[in-house]
Amino acid sequence: MILRMAWRNAWRNPRRTGILVVAVAVGIAGTLLTMALNYGMIFQMVETAIATELGHLQVHARGFDANPELAVRLSDGGRRELSKLEALDGVRAVARRVRGEGLLSSPRASAGVRVIGIEPEREARITRIADSITAGSYLDGVGRRALVGEELAARLEVGVGDKVVLSVQDLSGELTGEALRIGGLFVTPSRQLDASTVYLRLDDGQSLLGLGESVSEIVALADRRSRVPALRDHLAADLGDAAEVRSWEELQPVLVYLIEVFDQSAFIVYGAVFVAMAFGIANVLLMTVYERTREIGILRAIGLGRRQLVGAIVLESLLVTIVGLGLGFVAAIGGVAWLGDGLDLSYFAEGLGKYGVASRIVPVLRTGDFTAPVGVAVVTAVLASTWPAWRAVRLRPADAVRKS
Repeated sequence: MILRMAWRNAWRNPRRTGILVVAVAVGIAGTLLTMALNYGMIFQMVETAIATELGHLQVHARGFDANPELAVRLSDGGRRELSKLEALDGVRAVARRVRGEGLLSSPRASAGVRVIGIEPEREARITRIADSITAGSYLDGVGRRALVGEELAARLEVGVGDKVVLSVQDLSGELTGEALRIGGLFVTPSRQLDASTVYLRLDDGQSLLGLGESVSEIVALADRRSRVPALRDHLAADLGDAAEVRSWEELQPVLVYLIEVFDQSAFIVYGAVFVAMAFGIANVLLMTVYERTREIGILRAIGLGRRQLVGAIVLESLLVTIVGLGLGFVAAIGGVAWLGDGLDLSYFAEGLGKYGVASRIVPVLRTGDFTAPVGVAVVTAVLASTWPAWRAVRLRPADAVRKS
């Protein structure tokens, strides 16, 4: 009975209630779409980092995390660590790398670069470098070839087939160098990668850096990101003190921090929207109580208790809020579907590229984006109805009945 009464009361003035419902729906839809775009941007940053360099897991020699030098390496090609990774259920792909720093020079310019030696076939299953080639070809069986980003190639004024010289300090501390030809150019969402990284074949990198068969790291990709923590713990326990195992969260804690900040800021935005909504709800309910003073008096006189009266007013607030939430959710889902191909921000591409974000952002809605506003909305609706309910129960039935 109380529920039916609350529903009828809510729609006695359809225009006023409709305006409030639309205001709630627009506020929720706008907030959810904004959050979806923001999270889509962060999601791209994470995916770019994983798909261009980090992978889900990395294995290094003990001490590499504190001192990432050539001397801290996995001897014997990391075969023991590689075999353990390949044997783990849930690991989709594994690849070995060598890392170093160097100077890449052309006849017209030079630039400091990161030197990464890769196993081309294995690396293609870990990162998107093979799919990002825009000119030339991916590293094939021909040695002494290098892959560089288009931005780095532009700085050096070189193209596919041009000769460059890569100078490095090898494991023994000696300065050494080698002439290479540009085998291919690539473009990724990460501007930093495109501007400062040179890829070589693993054997070419080992030879240039004087590492013999040693490697700097082993990178692994899990079949699902949710399995990464369990795989990391299992592998760390299996390898013991022989090596360090790091997940992408540990390798890039800034990305994890951004996700946490985003989640916390979402509640602040929801709070701001619902505080504004609370004033609207309270105003509508106060008007309703004022207009129905005589009716409330009659209901009290024939036996309607204070708790039932308060329940009817609170339910009225909740019903209006839930209808607005539902419409807002439908609008937000429709907006995300409409932006399914992404929001084109190519005008800001240069700035976004610094943070590993592509020029087209695809909005992402999570389950928590729906559960959080529901909780905040229910609390807001109850609090907003407190003052009108208190005004209603204070009415004396005899005085209320006499009110015209």
